Amino acid sequence: MHPSRRLICLAALAAWPLWSAAQTDAPSLPIQVNVVNPEDLLDSNKTLVIPTVYLTLLVDGRVAATKQSGLFSGGNNSAKASASYQVDGLDKAYAQQLAQAAYDDAVTRLRAAGYTVLTWADIKDREMVRSLARDTSAGPMGLPTFSEGGNNYVIATPSDEQFFKKGLGGGWFAEFQQGGKNRFTDATLIIPTYTIHAPQAWTGTSAGYKSISAEANVAEGMNLWVANAHWMGQPKSRMMRGIPGVATRQQVINVTEKAGSVTKLADTTPQAANALSGLLGALTGSGTISASSGLYKLTIDREAYTQGVMNGVRAFNTELARAAAEAKP
Repeated sequence: MHPSRRLICLAALAAWPLWSAAQTDAPSLPIQVNVVNPEDLLDSNKTLVIPTVYLTLLVDGRVAATKQSGLFSGGNNSAKASASYQVDGLDKAYAQQLAQAAYDDAVTRLRAAGYTVLTWADIKDREMVRSLARDTSAGPMGLPTFSEGGNNYVIATPSDEQFFKKGLGGGWFAEFQQGGKNRFTDATLIIPTYTIHAPQAWTGTSAGYKSISAEANVAEGMNLWVANAHWMGQPKSRMMRGIPGVATRQQVINVTEKAGSVTKLADTTPQAANALSGLLGALTGSGTISASSGLYKLTIDREAYTQGVMNGVRAFNTELARAAAEAKP
């Protein structure tokens, strides 16, 4: 990168949190959410506390699909396709900066909805907060990691101090509850989480008369895979109808269509195995197995990636603030 361009990028990143905190518009995205027990937000005289947010970012993974021939397609044939992908351009400082921007946006919107919001700066010196256990595990990027469904992620919070230890029973709320009760007696506790997928990866299969196919695709866009903001108010007895909070019903596709550039690093298709399978199928009539695979890399464009993350974050936070504004006792 040319030195002058590097200085421009660094300056833009330094200014980003200030810009995001003041940003109040939200993109028009097809986001649908479920809202459970919004009345809890009115506890403690409409005072909320947000100690942190958790931003989960995809770093590498794999998708795969298999299609087998039907009863009348002739032969016992299989088509397989897979794609592995990795992300280049993320680091700890940048991920934490994105988490801070998401945090600032949530606070700004909830305050605009008419609530008093206690931030990390307001609570960090409380004895109870200082005593909470932190997650100090660190993967290659210096951040805690998470794996699910063939994908690997890093999880970022605005700062190391704001990464609290997760519990099997209480999840991200584990350190903030005691006996199932909110340890903040003066505020409803909210912890927003966001999971971002970039690159986009998906598979497809098809079948026709005496033909089958499978394909795996990788694209440079970004999806908001899931987001939620669960809350815990003051103790009460009631019939539960879900975890109190706001949560997306399904992923939000294309929070940006271009988070960077995708390149194919290698065609990992097993050509020799395909050839052997075809030969044996022709000789024995037992069917064939054809496979295709590739390795891809998303090199992120930080300006585009940041915009995509914040598009998804702002869209979800808007729904969070709407639920808060419409809450009734």
